[in-house]
Amino acid sequence: MFRSRWTLLVLVAILGIAAIYVSSNPEMASRYAQAQRDAALSADTKQTVMLLIALAVGGYLAWFFLIRKD
Repeated sequence: MFRSRWTLLVLVAILGIAAIYVSSNPEMASRYAQAQRDAALSADTKQTVMLLIALAVGGYLAWFFLIRKD
């Protein structure tokens, strides 16, 4: 438990340092914003991904409650 807290604290610190570095450099901030816009999914793709996730969760629940043997 103690070690996982330190690991989480280190990861948060690294994220904070990276955020400060990116936000302080205007060129890097604009490139990051452009990368986020380019990576955005279309509405159809989002619906397809959500459908696949729902089917996966439903399939797992069906297996867990109906098919699984003790």
